[in-house]
Amino acid sequence: MLILVLNSRKYSLEYELIRARRDEIVTRGVVERIGQEASIITFREGDKGEEEKIVKPVPDHHKALETILDILLKSFIGSRKEIRAVGHRVVHGGEDFKSSVLINPSVISKIESHIKFAPMHNPFNLKAIEAAKILFPGIPQIAVFDTSFFQNLPPEAYYYPLPLYLYKEYKIRRYGFHGISHQYAAETAGRLLKKPLNRLKILSIHLGAGSSMAAIKDGKAVDTSMGFSPLSGLMMTTRCGNVDPGILIYLAKLGWSIQDLETLLNQESGLLGVSGISDHMRDVLAACDKGDKRAELAVRIFTYQARKYLYTFFGVLSGADVITFTGGIAVDAPVIRKMILEGSEFLGIKLNDRKNGLIAGRELGLIHDAKSRVKIAVIPRNEGILIARESYRLIRSSGK
Repeated sequence: MLILVLNSRKYSLEYELIRARRDEIVTRGVVERIGQEASIITFREGDKGEEEKIVKPVPDHHKALETILDILLKSFIGSRKEIRAVGHRVVHGGEDFKSSVLINPSVISKIESHIKFAPMHNPFNLKAIEAAKILFPGIPQIAVFDTSFFQNLPPEAYYYPLPLYLYKEYKIRRYGFHGISHQYAAETAGRLLKKPLNRLKILSIHLGAGSSMAAIKDGKAVDTSMGFSPLSGLMMTTRCGNVDPGILIYLAKLGWSIQDLETLLNQESGLLGVSGISDHMRDVLAACDKGDKRAELAVRIFTYQARKYLYTFFGVLSGADVITFTGGIAVDAPVIRKMILEGSEFLGIKLNDRKNGLIAGRELGLIHDAKSRVKIAVIPRNEGILIARESYRLIRSSGK
């Protein structure tokens, strides 16, 4: 069964064509710079094939999906009817969705109602859903939510210590994000260790443009570093992570507007703000190699904050069986993994430096020392596989 997986953002539409049950990626690619004259379409066969590129205007998300369909029909499928389902990453499902769902008008209405929580994501997720309804009529569509994995957190983990009417009236609570990535990492860790998820305590570390951590017990999340928005928790590439809210009150009193503060926290902080160099970790690490002190400080803050959360969630879980590293930074940068785990031997965590140094890029592997009581796994991010699995499960259970 072929399932088309879509991840729609403001200016891009990523896709993967996946053969369900085998977890086989037939092709993957992305349409970038949607709405510009020189949009860029890239695609490759399988997961590691040679990348091909097309440059042409793509005015909107509907045209982007048309372009993707043309590529699929030209090189990978004989008819659009070979695609049995379309799975969508949807960022925010609020409290309405505790699991993935088949998309119908009611689901679309609820996704629209959560635009207020994710104005930079949900509208563009909906654009892909609407385009797929037209281009793949009658084919089941599935919504897989970034927030669903965290909808069963215990109350003490998702309530904020604010007046409860803010939750009752405005639904202000910890929602958590990167749930698809953390769930995929957990499932992959179980397969890698050949143990069922209901017998594992997993500390999942996702480091990329956005970064978060999750404590997972018996296959279910019990805590996470992100909260009401993707701003909180770990330091990220341009986002601040946790800061004293008093800072925002202070700046507001000095005349900073809401827009000024939003730009500061989302676009000017994190690695970029501290280093003054780049929002790409590889650039910051290259500057570290040249002795740049601001770059070194940025990396130290980044890894120190991750280490604090690691220790916190280790306590929340009362120990861990495995630590998983996923996301672009976590997978590509052995030095970052090493710095985060430095000094953790007292918890029974011991990294194997040689194994750690050998894994960078899209490799899957174990990097703990033979004496480590806690396993350590590097798991390349692949939300598309998880979305395809969820789509296949729902299609099978619904009889479609």
